[in-house]
Amino acid sequence: MNGQSIVVYFRIKGSSTIIRQRIAEYTRDPLVAALWHAIRGTRPLRAISLDVTRRCNLRCTGCYFFAEEMDHVADASEREFESFVASELARGTNFVTVLGGEPSLAAERVRYLAANFRLVVVTNGLRPLPLAGLEQATIAVSVWGDRRTDRRLRGYNRLDLFERSLANYRHDPRVVWYMTLPPSPSEETEESVLACIDNGNLVGFNYYGDLDRVGGDLDHEIGFERARSFVDRMIARYPGHIAFGSYLNTIVTSGYLKGSRWGYDVCGSISIADPANASRLANGHSYNPHFNAYGPDLIKPRRCCVGNERDCKTCRDVWAHMSWIALSLEHHLDNASDFYSWVATIYLFYGVCGVIDRQEFRGRLAEINRRDSEAVRSPFLAASHSH
Repeated sequence: MNGQSIVVYFRIKGSSTIIRQRIAEYTRDPLVAALWHAIRGTRPLRAISLDVTRRCNLRCTGCYFFAEEMDHVADASEREFESFVASELARGTNFVTVLGGEPSLAAERVRYLAANFRLVVVTNGLRPLPLAGLEQATIAVSVWGDRRTDRRLRGYNRLDLFERSLANYRHDPRVVWYMTLPPSPSEETEESVLACIDNGNLVGFNYYGDLDRVGGDLDHEIGFERARSFVDRMIARYPGHIAFGSYLNTIVTSGYLKGSRWGYDVCGSISIADPANASRLANGHSYNPHFNAYGPDLIKPRRCCVGNERDCKTCRDVWAHMSWIALSLEHHLDNASDFYSWVATIYLFYGVCGVIDRQEFRGRLAEINRRDSEAVRSPFLAASHSH
């Protein structure tokens, strides 16, 4: 997972009376009501992303961190780090996506963050993050496709990193595996999904950007229709274990949401403190009004979570697209299926991030995914996303 979290502000345009009436109608459905009230009952997430260190014990082919040379700055000193935490607390930040580099190489800093914020920690899995002090954190562990692809892109064609990571996080309730899929996942990819499930963990997905221009079967210009179909099959077969929804899958892989096309002008996860984003903040499209993405030096936020120069057309970062959905509630109020897709997507995000009780989340996951798949197949949404 390239790593992004959102602030969910329920910005609703138009007549508030009509909107209240529609939501009241849709929430007569018991499941919809339960999901709606669960997300409305949490306090808004005022989120940032933070590269806790520039150091990493891998150099994965296609990693955005190295593609934009984000490791070419020094890590903040301890004093600078503690001062940064204090300033973010004062600003109202309550949620941090912890990135790197590799966060397990700066475990004490991760613990310090956990004492002050709710966390999702994105790790390559080679070194286990401790349980003490991180009991409530979500640990997002990476695997890149099937074992062969993972060895090719992360393991220098010889190391079985996936097996080591499975051993490090066996039956760990904090863990969601994020399987980064190439455009055309191999038949063996389902074996990796099952290995994660058998390991006692949940599974989510992300999509590979060929930033190192390897080409061939990794070329993102091919499109992600086959990856979309693969994820939908996994959701259908293992609905209680896949922490990822069909609607989110459709939006990320198609690049369309309600007639709007993905790109910089609609991405909501851009740093509000970066002057380079001034025109984006003024273009009328919704954005996360709290978010900043900080590098290891903690000095100046970069343009967005995946760098300063990244071509947005190559970005299929799941959480950036999640913010696009979250900030578009007003576009999901025309019918019950559409509203369900929105509310289920946000509930899944909150569940993954630990904002909603883990046991409650896991108990509802299978039913949520079955209904979400049905909603995405409805004639209305099929017409909306047939690109």
